[in-house]
Amino acid sequence: MNDETEAKILTLLDVISIEVAAARGDIGGLNAKVSNVDAKVSSLDARLSNLDAKVSSGFERVERRLGHLETRVEEVETGLRSFRSEFDRRITPLERWIGA
Repeated sequence: MNDETEAKILTLLDVISIEVAAARGDIGGLNAKVSNVDAKVSSLDARLSNLDAKVSSGFERVERRLGHLETRVEEVETGLRSFRSEFDRRITPLERWIGA
């Protein structure tokens, strides 16, 4: 191999080594950015888990309150049926007496 070819090869190797070093630097910067994004995603995941727990807790409270409300409504409906039957029992003879 002649000296001119060897010089060209060494020049190309220098260029390649500079490009590889630059690419490694870029990759290192990207790795740092990816780590930063990963940390932010983990933080966001923790916040979402906390929010999910709060929403679930809120729905459970609402369901319990609705259950209590349904029980109270059933009691009112039972009382209302009792009142209606008592009212009908008392008013029916009066309606017959007035209508007669």
